Amino acid sequence: MVTAKPQIAIKLVSKPYSKRTALGPLMVGIGVGWVFAILWLFTGIFALAHNIYWGLTLLASTSGFSLFLGLMTYSMVRDANRSFVFELTDSDAVLYVYDRLKKRKSTQMVLLDDVKYVEYYPYRDSSSMILHTSYAQMEVPLWPMGEQVKDVIDFLDGRGLQIVNVQFDDVIPD
Repeated sequence: MVTAKPQIAIKLVSKPYSKRTALGPLMVGIGVGWVFAILWLFTGIFALAHNIYWGLTLLASTSGFSLFLGLMTYSMVRDANRSFVFELTDSDAVLYVYDRLKKRKSTQMVLLDDVKYVEYYPYRDSSSMILHTSYAQMEVPLWPMGEQVKDVIDFLDGRGLQIVNVQFDDVIPD
């Protein structure tokens, strides 16, 4: 009689974008930024009629700020249209990324026996970890995953993998 050994598995699924950490303040900040960019645009146009150098300076700085806000807005829209599934078994780690904006799906897998060390970034609004192997570096975004993130770190630590916590200035191995 043969008995199958059950695989230990942890599966993390990203939360809906509306439930993610610090989304409200980020949206308010970007919205206020766009309001001020529009106000400074009108101020720059008005100043252009009175002093061309001052008006051009205001318009240039407003354009730079608007470019920054545009990149932030695009990043927010891109993140809103991405979902992640991270599966961790006793032998491998698999990350699925579903991008509804570009209509793409990608999969990345590493074997846990090949992982040299895990670089862990525990910051609440941008938490992530990077699994380093000789053939790949798999970055796993943990910030959208919810409260089970600690279980993943504990699981990897229990498997004997070296966890490098960058918040505590742990030394990164060679």
